[in-house]
Amino acid sequence: MTAALIGRAHPAAALRTELDRAVASHGGLVLVTGEAGIGKTTLVTGLAEDARRRGAWVLAGTCWDSDSAPGYWPWVQVVRALRRALPEEEWARLDTATLSALLGESPGSDGFRLHDAVTTALAAAAHDRPVVVVLDDLHWADAASLRLLEFAARHTWFERLLLVGAYRDVEAEAPGHPLRELVLPLVAKATTVTLTGLAPSEVAELMSRTAGTEPDPALAAEVHLRTGGNPFFVEQTARLWHSGSPVSAVAPGVRDALRRRLSLLPAPVTRLLTDAAVLGREFHRRILAVLAGVPVPEVDQLLARAAAARLVTALGEGRFAFAHDLVREARYAELEPAEVRRRHAAVVHALDAAPDLAPLVFAADRARHAYLAGAEVEPARAVELLVAAARDASARLANDESVGHYRRALERATEPRRRVVLALDLGTVLTRCGDGEEAWRVFEEAVALVRELDDDSLLARAALTLSRTAPTGARLAWTSDLLVAAHERLAGKPAEPLSLDRVTLELAARAAVLARDGEDDQELSFTLWARHDLIWGPGTARERERLTDELAVLARRTGDRENEFFASSLKWVALLEQGDPRYLEQYRSFQGLTAGSGLPFAEFAALLDRSIVSALRGRFAEAHADLDRVEATYGRELGYMVDQVRWSHLLLQGRFDDLAACTARLAAGDHPHPDLLAALTAVRQGDATRTVMGPFSREFAPMWLRYQAQAAALTGDREACSRLLTELTPHSGEWLVALYGCEISGPVDLWAGLLEAALGHQDAAISRLTAAAASADRLRLRPWAAEVRARLAAVLSERNAPGDADRAAALTAVVRAEASELGMPHLAAPPAAPAAVPANEFRRTDEVWTLRFAGREIRVPDAKGLRDLHILLGSPGTEIPAVRLLAPEADTAPTLGGDPVLDETAKSAYRHRLDHLDTRIDEAAALGKDSLAADLDREREALLAELRRAAGLGGRTRRLGDEAERARKAVTARIRDTLRKLADSHPELAKHLNTTVTTGSSCRYAPGADIRWRL
Repeated sequence: MTAALIGRAHPAAALRTELDRAVASHGGLVLVTGEAGIGKTTLVTGLAEDARRRGAWVLAGTCWDSDSAPGYWPWVQVVRALRRALPEEEWARLDTATLSALLGESPGSDGFRLHDAVTTALAAAAHDRPVVVVLDDLHWADAASLRLLEFAARHTWFERLLLVGAYRDVEAEAPGHPLRELVLPLVAKATTVTLTGLAPSEVAELMSRTAGTEPDPALAAEVHLRTGGNPFFVEQTARLWHSGSPVSAVAPGVRDALRRRLSLLPAPVTRLLTDAAVLGREFHRRILAVLAGVPVPEVDQLLARAAAARLVTALGEGRFAFAHDLVREARYAELEPAEVRRRHAAVVHALDAAPDLAPLVFAADRARHAYLAGAEVEPARAVELLVAAARDASARLANDESVGHYRRALERATEPRRRVVLALDLGTVLTRCGDGEEAWRVFEEAVALVRELDDDSLLARAALTLSRTAPTGARLAWTSDLLVAAHERLAGKPAEPLSLDRVTLELAARAAVLARDGEDDQELSFTLWARHDLIWGPGTARERERLTDELAVLARRTGDRENEFFASSLKWVALLEQGDPRYLEQYRSFQGLTAGSGLPFAEFAALLDRSIVSALRGRFAEAHADLDRVEATYGRELGYMVDQVRWSHLLLQGRFDDLAACTARLAAGDHPHPDLLAALTAVRQGDATRTVMGPFSREFAPMWLRYQAQAAALTGDREACSRLLTELTPHSGEWLVALYGCEISGPVDLWAGLLEAALGHQDAAISRLTAAAASADRLRLRPWAAEVRARLAAVLSERNAPGDADRAAALTAVVRAEASELGMPHLAAPPAAPAAVPANEFRRTDEVWTLRFAGREIRVPDAKGLRDLHILLGSPGTEIPAVRLLAPEADTAPTLGGDPVLDETAKSAYRHRLDHLDTRIDEAAALGKDSLAADLDREREALLAELRRAAGLGGRTRRLGDEAERARKAVTARIRDTLRKLADSHPELAKHLNTTVTTGSSCRYAPGADIRWRL
């Protein structure tokens, strides 16, 4: 390390030791801390020079003012340097998609996908030679960058990688600093080198080197006393002293020194630097020229003078930065508050007047100027820029940043309607961030304001927004009441009660009409997306295609890139669902639209769609490779979706061993219906004994329909075959598509053909299967074409009409060749014999149960006791708590014990809300707002119902132990009631269950012999 460092021998030695370790074996994390100007940058610069001389790659990044910098900015610089350093072939071996997205738009996400990609890239580079990463000014870092630094330090301990960070500890570690809780864990893991002031003799040496004149000891001691030995302050003082000024000029602080230094420059330079200070630490010469009202050539001349004075440095491509942030702070501090607001407003107005300059400024930076301009910028314009920044952050998957922009927009907004929409958007992003409690507080405030405004369209928007956040419990009841109230306001009170789905669908349609009438593109986009998602299911693809077309137009008109991508992706899904070959052209259009976007979510969507289409076309190796990349980069943030798509690939390919492991992962995770996946896997293997209870939500309904058709055809259940055939026939020519395109469940005619065959309608079956094969061919979906032809060959062999045997043999040969080429060996093998269906049956179809035992079969209407028995028969020998039987749809049963269902804090919150509602109801009634009073009263009744459910006799708090006892009594009573009724209609079954089923706090079915059931 350079010997020119004054008074830094011990810190330099400590860094050299860490560098030695990194060069020889493994690295670590070093933090260099101290106050502004103490010499941190000089010290780490010396370390970087030493590392380069020893053959290490040095990658550097400098943080920027966090109010305006995009997320991960220091890491963007590091990855840029890494890309320049690495040979092209080595770069290509990395996760270039993720790294290129980082470079293209500087994503601000703090998610695993970017952490892992950057860390892996650094570790890969360290295999060839040591790598030193220097991150300066971490006190200005965004939170996501610090999390990435901690992630990299944790996961590269044994790599030849040294991570070095420098920051102002007096700022970043101070109580109340927003980054303090992220910095302190880094300190615990790091080797920390804290720089303090120079000694008096060292101050004298630095002054001598700076001024070229050796000060006398008394003068050096005075400067040390005044500056505390801060090298930057010493240098500034020494320069002033050398120009003839007394050292006392430093006494008020470094700002006085900077002011004096700047006064030596021409006035146009200092004025220009003041304008630059408003722009931020970094700025573009063209933006500065517009703000200052000076031609660009003149700005170049003035910046050259400032660079010569070492106040600014050129970054290239027209961008400059202050040499030290204290220079910018000093110029910025010279401005009065009113002047600060005026200048920030001038930036906004200048950019509005010159749209061609907008790409030179980050959306977050424009929003910062608008916010700091205060009343100098119209509130509506400030909100518009803040919302644009929030959406830009969302498109970069930087949800934390998006939340901040929405908060500031809500703070600045004055128009009540706009405040409602902002609050709903803020709540939605908070939900996406996992902060459900705060999200619902924001939602409640928005709904309260909606009710005050008495606005029908806003009430619809609020109700639809809340319905899409998957509310549960009291929130579900509250949301349901809100949906009903909004529907009644827009459509009138229905003659008879409607299902909640019907209410929601009609509400979306009415809200769309209002948005069209009001020519409100943003509102129309919201309502059309709501309708798109609400109508999902067979027979709706044509309408969804039209919706995606209109949504794409709206997105382009409003500059909403995110929704443009979504519309393009879901259009190819709608076309494929209709059996329209144009889906492939639309898919390619979507890929082209996302290429080079630089937005992480767009890159993810394009990669996931490519994996799905590759699998559908038989390119399984490519499909799994793309899916591996999605999982490595984004998997943890997408929940079960990656494994769901992988499961679909494996099922189509017939990799049943791998399917078992995949289904187990999904069951252990957050997948809502792993039982449906397990049943679909089993029935595809010819096993119809593993059943599942439906129905399912609309996005899973096509998979449920597919399962029912396969199971009914396999078992030969004529009643089920006829019912399902009636349901499928209107959708002939279509394909079953679930989960918004993440699961393609084959052509409708395939499953209808299997049902026809099971019913003995072989001619009809052959006709339908032939149509299904033709559809698969038109769509170029080779795996499905092979699947259909294998089924068609089996039906032809069974019919055995003249020519059928030859046609079946020819089809079988084609299928085997395709199966071999595509890697689908299960199609080449002879079909497995269906698993024996148990003679005993305990199965529900819609609201009717089929019960068969000891040769007798009956059908009985649905009852809770039958559902309890169904669960017990499905787990013979297993103790099942009565509380789970009481609420089988719950994710987990309550823990037994004496804890109250509602604690005192919760009850207090309920009482507070009830008091507030009582006051609001009285106010509404006094003002004659009867509809508002009615809405508030419905919410009050819902809260009271929740309290009643949590209370025992006399209003005493109900405890979880009480819940267990209630469950024991309820379940025992309804099972016994069911067995009493069965004694008349099926005495053999009733006798068997009476002797094998025990009830109590836990219930159990324990048959003495090996009795199997079709459930």
